[in-house]
Amino acid sequence: MQRSAQSFALRLNAWFATVIMVLSVALFLAAYTLLYRAIKEKEREGVRAQLDVYRAWYAEGGLSALNTRFNEQHNTEKESFFVRVIGSDGAALFASVPSGADFDLSKLEGLTHDEALKWLTLPARNQDSAWLIATAQLPDGALIQVGKTTEALSALLREFRNVFGWVALIALVLGVAGGGWMTRRALTPIRQLIAAVQNVIATGRMDERMSEPKNDDELGQLARLFNTMLAKNEALIRGMREALDNVAHDLRTPLTRARGTAEAALNAELDAERCRDALLDSMEETDRVITMLNTLMDISEAENGLMKLDLEPVALAGVVAEVVEIFQFVAEEKSIAVTTAVPSELIVPADRNRLRQILVNLLDNALKYTPGGGKVEIAAETGSAEIYITVKDTGVGVPPEEIPRIWDRLYRGDKSRAQRGLGLGLSLVKAITLAHDGAVTLESTPGHGSSFSVHLPSEMPGEYLRQ
Repeated sequence: MQRSAQSFALRLNAWFATVIMVLSVALFLAAYTLLYRAIKEKEREGVRAQLDVYRAWYAEGGLSALNTRFNEQHNTEKESFFVRVIGSDGAALFASVPSGADFDLSKLEGLTHDEALKWLTLPARNQDSAWLIATAQLPDGALIQVGKTTEALSALLREFRNVFGWVALIALVLGVAGGGWMTRRALTPIRQLIAAVQNVIATGRMDERMSEPKNDDELGQLARLFNTMLAKNEALIRGMREALDNVAHDLRTPLTRARGTAEAALNAELDAERCRDALLDSMEETDRVITMLNTLMDISEAENGLMKLDLEPVALAGVVAEVVEIFQFVAEEKSIAVTTAVPSELIVPADRNRLRQILVNLLDNALKYTPGGGKVEIAAETGSAEIYITVKDTGVGVPPEEIPRIWDRLYRGDKSRAQRGLGLGLSLVKAITLAHDGAVTLESTPGHGSSFSVHLPSEMPGEYLRQ
C-alpha cells in the first residue's frame, strides 16, 4: 500500500513536471516565433529603406551619381550593405561586396526584370548566418540588389536559445521541486486515510479517525465521509455486540431451564404427573426460544421485502376487541384500565394476522411499562389517505435519547431486564408496518407515558386490487 502511494506520488510529480516543461516549451516557441518575425521584419525595413536611398541616388544622376554618393559614405556604412547594379544585358555595372561576405553570388543570377520587389535569403557558406537581399528594377530597366547580413539576428536568436536552455533547466528543477511539494501536500489526506485503514485492519479498533482538512474540497469531503463511515461501522458493531449479548442472555435462561428440568426428570424417579409437568416446562422454554428465532426471521423477511402478506379488508374494531380480550387478565391483575375508541365501520386493507401482531406487541408493551392503576387507550381514525392507529399509555415513558434505538432488534431500554421480554416486539411492529407501506412513530415523555401511532394506507395497493 505504501509502495502504491509512493508510485502514485511519483507519477503525479512527473505529470506536474511534464506539464510545466510542455508549457515552457510552448511559451518559448511562441516567443521565439514572434521575436524572429519581428526582427526579420525590422531587418527587411532596413534593407528596404537603404534600397530606396540608392534608387533615389540613381534617379538623380544615373550610375555615376550612385557611385559618387556611395563613396561619400563612411566606411562603416559601406561595409554594412551589399549593393550591385545589373544592366539589362546581365552585366554588373556597379558592385560593392562587404568584406567577409561569403555567399554564392551565382544564386542571384537569372532574376526577371519586373517592378515587383523580390526578396531572397542566401545562406552563408559557414552556415552561421545568412544574407537578406532585395531586388528591384530601376527606371532605365536595370536591376539593383541590396542586401544585409542576418548575423546579428542569428546571434540574438542563438542567445535567446541559450537563455531558454537555462530557463528550461531552472523550470525543470522548480517543476520537480514544486511538484513534489504540491504532491506531498495534496496527498497528505490520502496518506492519513491509508494510515487509518491500516491501523483499523491491524488493531480491529473502529474508533480510529483521520484528521479532517479545514477546506471543503474533494479530499476534505472524502475525509469526512470516511470518518462518518467509521462512526457508523463502530455503532453497527457495538449494536451487534449488544444484540449478541442480549441473544446469549435471552437464550441461556430458557435453555438452562429446559436442560435443568430434563436433567431433574432423568436423575429422579418421578411419577407420570411430575414427568408430564417437566416435559411441559421444557416445551414452554423451547417455545420461547422458537418464538424468538421465528420473530427474528419475520423481521428479516419484512426488512428485505420478502414477507408475504395476505391483504384483505379487515374490520379494525373486531381485531382490537380480540387483542384486548387476550390481555384482559393481565390488565385486571395490574388494575390498568384498557379503553378503545375505534369506529365500528373502519376498514383497514391489511393482513389480518400481521395486523393482530402489531396490536398485540403494542398493547403488551404498554401494559408492561404502565404501573398499576394506570390507563391504556387504543384509538383509530381515518385521514386523507391513511388510517391512524394509536396506542397511548400512562407508563414510565421513553427517554428522548433512547427513542431512535427502541426499534432496533433486541434493544431493551430496561437494562436490568426486570421486565420479561425478548426486545423484539417493537422491531417486529416497525417491520410489519413497513411491509404494509406504512410507518410507525412514537411520542413520549418520561414519567408521563408514551403514544405509539401506526400509519397504514387506507386503500388497497393496485397489485392486490387486480388479483
